[in-house]
Amino acid sequence: MGRTHSHTDLEWNYLSKGSGRYFLAGRFQTIPPGRLAVFWAGVPHQLTEVEAGCEFAWVTVPLAWFLDWQLAPAATERLLRGELLMEPDGSAGAAAADERSLGRWIDDLASGDAERRRIALLEVEARLRRLVRSVAPPGPAAPLSDDLRPIERAARHVGERYTENDLSVEDVARAVGLHPNYLMTLFKRHCGMTLWEYVTRLRISCAQRRLLTSGDKVLAVALESGFGSASRFYAAFRRYGGGSPRAYRRGKRAKGE
Repeated sequence: MGRTHSHTDLEWNYLSKGSGRYFLAGRFQTIPPGRLAVFWAGVPHQLTEVEAGCEFAWVTVPLAWFLDWQLAPAATERLLRGELLMEPDGSAGAAAADERSLGRWIDDLASGDAERRRIALLEVEARLRRLVRSVAPPGPAAPLSDDLRPIERAARHVGERYTENDLSVEDVARAVGLHPNYLMTLFKRHCGMTLWEYVTRLRISCAQRRLLTSGDKVLAVALESGFGSASRFYAAFRRYGGGSPRAYRRGKRAKGE
């Protein structure tokens, strides 16, 4: 991926060869081969590194479909808060089955055949339910380089405070013990965006989540997501959300969008 981005769908990743590393929800997370991994792509994310010869497939599932499935509230919350859910084991049999299923789903969903699409969606839902039942709480993160550790600390600080409209780059730099300019240089180099763009994208993803899962007024959503004014919220939403908040709410709540 050329740069960090976000979209509303649930994103499924399966690497058949090689491993890849994502910057997702403020953490660098590695997906090894043969392990199905799912996350909500409304959280800013970027595939930052892949091994040579890496082969992978992905499927995106509209958030409206996922919400209609009504998984256990705890699982839904984990995904919408930016957690990566990954198959804990990845035995050879399970990996081969996932590889076959992903190829079939992609063909079925692109076929234009209503019955094949319905079968694929039922299988996708069933696979997600199995994944949710199998995942354990996140374990310890893999060791990071000296450059990456302060980025994760900064992202963690931002993740705890991005809804506060007085948050500043200087606050974040002070919390991790770095000069603001050096922190911004590191963040841009490894994450493909500025630290403040990351803050804004987190606020937008929070607003998108609230627009889809609550009946709150748009102004209340803006303020609770960390924007100090309606004008700033609307400008940021048009840039990163693809339109107006009201149009987003109407369109994404429609069945199948």
